[in-house]
Amino acid sequence: MNPILDQRSQSILVELIRDHIEEAEPVGSRTLARKHFQKLSPATIRNVMSDLEGLGYLHRPHASAGRIPTDQGYRFFVNHLMSLPDLSEAEVSHEPDRISKTQGFDGVLESACSQLSENLHQTGLVMLPGFSNTRFKHIDFIKVGQREALAVFYSELGILQNKIIPIEKDITQDQLASTSKFLNEEFSGKTIRTIRRELLHRIRNEREHYDQLMKRAMELSTQVFGEEEKGGELLVEGALNFLDHPEFAGDLEKIKALFKTLEEKTKLINLLDLCLQQDGLTIFIGEENIEEEMTGCSLIAKNYELDGNSMGTIAAFGPKRMDYTKVISVVNHTARKVSELLSERKKEFHKNL
Repeated sequence: MNPILDQRSQSILVELIRDHIEEAEPVGSRTLARKHFQKLSPATIRNVMSDLEGLGYLHRPHASAGRIPTDQGYRFFVNHLMSLPDLSEAEVSHEPDRISKTQGFDGVLESACSQLSENLHQTGLVMLPGFSNTRFKHIDFIKVGQREALAVFYSELGILQNKIIPIEKDITQDQLASTSKFLNEEFSGKTIRTIRRELLHRIRNEREHYDQLMKRAMELSTQVFGEEEKGGELLVEGALNFLDHPEFAGDLEKIKALFKTLEEKTKLINLLDLCLQQDGLTIFIGEENIEEEMTGCSLIAKNYELDGNSMGTIAAFGPKRMDYTKVISVVNHTARKVSELLSERKKEFHKNL
């Protein structure tokens, strides 16, 4: 548990971190006295900074230099920001908003990712909904071979997915149509994860009471809905922005490890999968990240939703020295905007049915 700081120590720590974020240099006591604390002497501020260093909030990179925040210092700063009133919508609305309800589902998320990256000059991440979070609307089975059927799946957002599945040779198109009707009546409006649980329960507890229709429905739906997957597809925009930050520009090995992480995506998907399980804003700072190559970075993430259910995650990923005030505001705004557009898209899709 971190020690409680008095008001003076808190104020000095917050202003030091603000200056370091802006200047990317260690901050000294004279600078703080001149810019923020004219009533305090540099010697007094220096003593407070020394105490903060001893408590783990600050670090001195060189003997003659000022201080920079540690992960613990950044965590204090972010918690301080989160205790303040939210930034108003007007404070982010000056940024161009290219996310539009006229775009398709994928277009909305791609625009959100690129806009986040450009507005913040950080790396934008958007995790698309995993199949488990997709809300089922309608399914059709079409026989396309003696032992094959095409399953045509529609989500509540109007997303279409096709899958060829194996069937028994003697199943007719009429029987497939009856199976589709049964599944649509039983499961429409439920997420794939919920459907999987219900199927498993029925298979375990109602096997003796199956009629032929239910038996066929269970077999075909198991083929369509498959096994639980981890995470969804990940969009990444603005990876090269890391090169513009002095913390990374001069460290070739560090930047190579980061670019490999961004290219392979698996570790980021694992991290965003953790965010998807949380409510509200999720912030990982430095060593709070689960992978060693991310310990120089921070990730600020917020889930976008449909009908109160988390569908995927939007995040800004960059160096620990980032403008947290702006990043938190823009990530919140973007996730809220995407959620609103998904809700509108669902209403439009239902109108056209």
